Amino acid sequence: MKKLIILILWFVLCLFSSCSKPVNKENYTFFAMDTIISISFYNVEDSKSISKEVEKIYYKYDEVANDFKAGIREFNVFDLNEKREGTVSVELKELIEFAMEMKEDTKGYLNPFIGRLSHLWKEALKENKMPSDETIQKELDIMKSTTLEIDNLHIKLIGQGNLDLGSIAKGYATSKAKEYLDSIGCKNYLLNAGSSNLVLGSKDTENFTVGLSKALKTGYFYTLEIKEKAIATSSIKEQHTLMNGKYYSHLLNPWTGYPAQNYETLSIIGDDSKVLDAYSTACFAMELEQLKQFLGDKNLEYILSKENRLFFKSEGVDAYA
Repeated sequence: MKKLIILILWFVLCLFSSCSKPVNKENYTFFAMDTIISISFYNVEDSKSISKEVEKIYYKYDEVANDFKAGIREFNVFDLNEKREGTVSVELKELIEFAMEMKEDTKGYLNPFIGRLSHLWKEALKENKMPSDETIQKELDIMKSTTLEIDNLHIKLIGQGNLDLGSIAKGYATSKAKEYLDSIGCKNYLLNAGSSNLVLGSKDTENFTVGLSKALKTGYFYTLEIKEKAIATSSIKEQHTLMNGKYYSHLLNPWTGYPAQNYETLSIIGDDSKVLDAYSTACFAMELEQLKQFLGDKNLEYILSKENRLFFKSEGVDAYA
């Protein structure tokens, strides 16, 4: 009997020690898409080579989606805007097709032909200037009359508008990175693509604690306990200019041509970062009731901030509190 008790105690101690085994966390960072991207692995073998594959995915989309300089190895968005047509990679074709799908889905609140207007505002905000109403209306007319033709891998821009895929490229690359991680059975990770995209795998039985940053102050306005989800955020935090007592950002309303000013941050919780990234950009320009209807129909949870504090959250967010 004594031997049996000792054997049972030994088994329990072994079980306890295996459960309390320290987590081996390995971190990797790289710079792509104007962002420091980090990925953390938890008890994952060969994490270094896995991180290198993830890095390649981001570099690929960084080049093809770039609309500020010509591609070195790939025909990219800049090249297409300059030459008006060309043969593109499979990755760029699929990214453009997804952008057009999101334009339809969001009723034009995400418009990939906003390129000229977006560049106009970025230059104006750098100089603390406002574009004239006439200039904005002219650019809106150009944007609305632009479309494209896709023939296999040959794409042609029709009209004077320029493509801008910056609102979806990082989320799309993050989604592709997750697809790769899923394909090799890697589940214990946290993929942080800057302030706008986060993909959370597992960490044994624990949740990740995610703080949602205030836009115009340090600290967080809300904290989530979450795992095995994606979060996409649109915020004026990284790019904003104060003029005449108002904050203007790079996040434009494609229907008015002006920076959206209804919120300071919008975070959406879901499963697919590419869709969430598109929706966070589109919904940032919507009025609250329209946003609630749109995201409610998609069964997505979301959190909004204004004046550096919680402004509104969907009911399901409480499950992550």
